[in-house]
Amino acid sequence: MTTALSNGIAASEDLPTVCRRINSKLTAFLSKPATTDRIQSVQEHTRISLLAIAKALEVYGLDHVAISFNGGKDCLVLLILILAVLDEYFTRDAQKPATDFIASSVYPDTPESLVTASTYPSLSSSAESLDQEDENTSPAQLNRNNTPNGSLNGVPTAQKIHTVYIHSSHPFVEVDEFVAQCVKSYHLDLLRYDEKGGMKNAFRVFLSQNPKVKAIFVGTRRTDPHGGSLKHFDLTDGGWPGFMRCHPVIDWCYADVWGFLRELEIPYCPLYDLGYTSLGGTTDTHPNPALQRRPSLGSVDGLSHGHGDCIVDGDATSPLQEEATKERRKSLVACFRPAYELEFEADSKERLGRDR
Repeated sequence: MTTALSNGIAASEDLPTVCRRINSKLTAFLSKPATTDRIQSVQEHTRISLLAIAKALEVYGLDHVAISFNGGKDCLVLLILILAVLDEYFTRDAQKPATDFIASSVYPDTPESLVTASTYPSLSSSAESLDQEDENTSPAQLNRNNTPNGSLNGVPTAQKIHTVYIHSSHPFVEVDEFVAQCVKSYHLDLLRYDEKGGMKNAFRVFLSQNPKVKAIFVGTRRTDPHGGSLKHFDLTDGGWPGFMRCHPVIDWCYADVWGFLRELEIPYCPLYDLGYTSLGGTTDTHPNPALQRRPSLGSVDGLSHGHGDCIVDGDATSPLQEEATKERRKSLVACFRPAYELEFEADSKERLGRDR
């Protein structure tokens, strides 16, 4: 099964075309018999997540939502799911311009009661209300009226997805390269922020630059730090800037994430093939010791900690540095199994390669 970065979607496709292709692939996956418990679990969680995303689009509309994306596996699953729902969103918007996009009509076989919320999504539940001119306008109308680059039969031809990228102060070059590829392939309108300023401040600045955004999709799962009590929809609190946090993959487990990406053959960050299971920065992220192929790393002992594994902060690489990086990657492949092979107690072992 090929999932290399080089097999990404062609950047020449417009957003509706990308969404149609992904939705067709996802629909085929959901239609096939569940031959294993894992496939059944992925299918069940996928259906719930699609409904949660559709509910956010029903309430807020595309122009008023964004995705927090850092190139990791969880937010990649989230992005693919959003693209699939957008295919339904664009199609219904074009065919029924006088009818709002209704989540329960798009996904009628998934009970709405499965989507949880500490505060149910509504325009009035956001800390800041929409502009007065938008208050009496449906989300579908908002999308059509605010499409910046025109439309074809009511479908945006150059629409992009608002995206916030809060990156490590010491990012892996592979992560930055993968995010850049996703920007092109999936039409992300991405703004970058360094985590050293704090995540609260990053979101505050992002929202000041995108004042129409009222809800942000986040790829948090229940086993993540601070994820235990979250629901599909939670308003921010505790000094965070006001917006609705949408967590469509909150109930997914580690194996579900990899089952989804591999079943649909979604290109992912190549660090996952080097034994990394949770991505941070080069100073605090290592290959997961639970994936070590042999007891002793020997000559590559220092490489498992990511120090020097990649060029940091986008610096140019010299031929010697490139060759050294290739050799280090070969060593990591020889010493560590890929992330998707972490199986036994995977959720509790997922962050063994992180210092924080």
